[in-house]
Amino acid sequence: MEDGFSALPPEVPDVGNLGGEIPGLDSAVHSVGLAETPIVSSLAPTDLEDASQEQGTSLGSSVMELVPSISTDRSEELSPKAAVTDVSSRNSLTVTSVGLSTQFILPKMSAPVINLADEEKDQLQKLAFTRIVEAYKQIADAGGSHVHFSLLAYLGVEFPLELDPWKILQKHILSDYMNHEGHELTLRVLYKLFGEAEERDFFSSSTATSVYEMFILTVAEALRDSFPASDKSLSRLLGEAPYLPKSIFNLLERLCSPGSSDKDEELPSGDRVTQGLSAVWSLILLRPPIRDVCLKIALQSAVHHLEEVRMKAIRLVANKLYPLSAIAQQIEEFAKEMLHSVSNGDDTMDRIDGDRTELQKDLDKPSTEQLSVGAVTKDISSDTSQSCVSPNLSSSSLMEAQRCMSLYFALCTKKHSLFREIFVVYKSTSNAVKQAVHRQIPILVRTIGSSSEFLEIISDPPTGSESLLMQVLHTLTDGIIPSPELILTIRKLYDTKVKDVEVLIPILSYLPKDEVLRIFPHLVNLPLDKFQAALARVLQGSSQSGPLILPAEVLIAIHGIDPDRDGIPLKKVTDACNACFEQRQIFTQQVLAKVLNQLVEQIPLPLLFMRTVLQAIGAFPALVEFIMEILSRLVNKQIWKYPKLWVGFLKCALLTKPQSFSVLLQLPPAQLENALNRTAALKAPLIAHASQPNIRSSLPRSVLVVLGIASETQNTSQVQTTPSLYCRCSQFR
Repeated sequence: MEDGFSALPPEVPDVGNLGGEIPGLDSAVHSVGLAETPIVSSLAPTDLEDASQEQGTSLGSSVMELVPSISTDRSEELSPKAAVTDVSSRNSLTVTSVGLSTQFILPKMSAPVINLADEEKDQLQKLAFTRIVEAYKQIADAGGSHVHFSLLAYLGVEFPLELDPWKILQKHILSDYMNHEGHELTLRVLYKLFGEAEERDFFSSSTATSVYEMFILTVAEALRDSFPASDKSLSRLLGEAPYLPKSIFNLLERLCSPGSSDKDEELPSGDRVTQGLSAVWSLILLRPPIRDVCLKIALQSAVHHLEEVRMKAIRLVANKLYPLSAIAQQIEEFAKEMLHSVSNGDDTMDRIDGDRTELQKDLDKPSTEQLSVGAVTKDISSDTSQSCVSPNLSSSSLMEAQRCMSLYFALCTKKHSLFREIFVVYKSTSNAVKQAVHRQIPILVRTIGSSSEFLEIISDPPTGSESLLMQVLHTLTDGIIPSPELILTIRKLYDTKVKDVEVLIPILSYLPKDEVLRIFPHLVNLPLDKFQAALARVLQGSSQSGPLILPAEVLIAIHGIDPDRDGIPLKKVTDACNACFEQRQIFTQQVLAKVLNQLVEQIPLPLLFMRTVLQAIGAFPALVEFIMEILSRLVNKQIWKYPKLWVGFLKCALLTKPQSFSVLLQLPPAQLENALNRTAALKAPLIAHASQPNIRSSLPRSVLVVLGIASETQNTSQVQTTPSLYCRCSQFR
């Protein structure tokens, strides 16, 4: 029947011929054929255009099946006439019915509703979300990025959590953070999650909080690892995020204090430490509610066991953070506690070690930036001293002392009055701590200079800090012309509080010459190393006036010291002489000749004169002839009347033989005999020398007798025979 309907020609004569073959139905068939023809012709061409092939075929079949069923049934029940009349009326109804049926069916030809399984629905949502994400370029070109970001954030919240829309967003953001406007999109997502976390529904709030922490931490870690340390994206993100969870503070702590956590697989580079400290600084400036926690991270880094890390943090704290009045007191108290920790022994260290986790406890507390915008900021303890103890170092070690004190030293350069605390602590510290202090003093003092606050500290140093005071004074004057205020402060200090002349050494070059000579015995009484320092200052003088005291004047001043009168041990004086002779480029042969020439004229002779003569011969053998002149002058001064000098004279004679023989032969017989008895080694060579005819003839008989060259009896007989011979001769006259 479908084939016949499909092949039915449109011409009316064919329809009439077909109806003529059935008697009694000509008019009926013809009428029906005429009515069907437009229906068929109208349905056939729109079979594929207005509906599917299946719906068109079904409609055509229904119409064709309807017409024969009517004509066949009525032809069997009615007469031809009645049949024609009845069929005609029914034909009209049939045509109308078919037309109405066609109009009713066509509007129902729409897209079908398909029921999908849950997995298919999830896949479809995920696909749609991905397409929206990937359309960023076209949307950005059209200027719709803000709408795009808002839509993604909204869909991320509305989508089922198991679809993990946040992972898709993270992947998109981190694949090209700059070109994908990752910062703006991340903030839009974070603020949407922040708002969701404010909802009263516990489940929704908890979910949003968890997603928020995961999202910001993932992005922050990616920025840390992917971007160069100089990039500011991490600082910008943390500064503009709605709030920072504990995990972010842990991230910053690991950046600023590498190696402080067991989770650190490897230590980051110094640039990464700078990146972390830069982020902390930004947060301290921009986010007051979390200022204390961030400050603790910076302070912990400022006492780190690695010097590179510690120095970076100290520069940040001292140069950037300490000038901020809101946190200056906290920084100062922390640094002061670190300073005292190295001097209070193991008890303090044990207590500090017990507080090492204080920062972690603060991070475990609810953040001061709560999810609730109206939350009240909680008080945070300023005790971060837990970081002062290294597990592998003792409190007495040099490195440990430097680690704990370096921050305080840096603060002293910003606030000079803090230096007094160093003097207070110094006296009760161990040798290792003192050494650490002395290492820091030069650069610290040069930075501070002779400020009024610093001079006030110097003018009244605590007892027990003398060695520290001396280093400070030397640093202030080494290679620098001291200010009049500094000189006045030191002189006043010597006159009133510190009676040790050592305190004047740094400014000796700038004191009047007569004042230096007046205190010179006290300088000699100093330990040898300190006297040598004073000697260098005196001989060097100032760059303007040259040497304050000449080398010859120094030796003369040393010889002018009377141990009994001045209360200076003799050994101190001899050590001072030795110190001068060690500097042969300064105390030259000419200087010594000048000194000896002046000393030999002093009355009484200096106690150490002969010792100096002996040293001069040993240092400069060419002075022997000059020394012989000195010895001759000593004979004229009756050197034997000075027992101590007499011993030195004989030693010098023995040392300088045979040149000294001529001087010895100038001695009176009694003193010559005493000399030979005291120094037996001189007798034989002196006799040999005097036995020479030219020498013997010039010597008195008494000297020859002392030498044993002539006998005393022979001398007496000669005296007796001489008058008798004279008498005999007179008889012949």
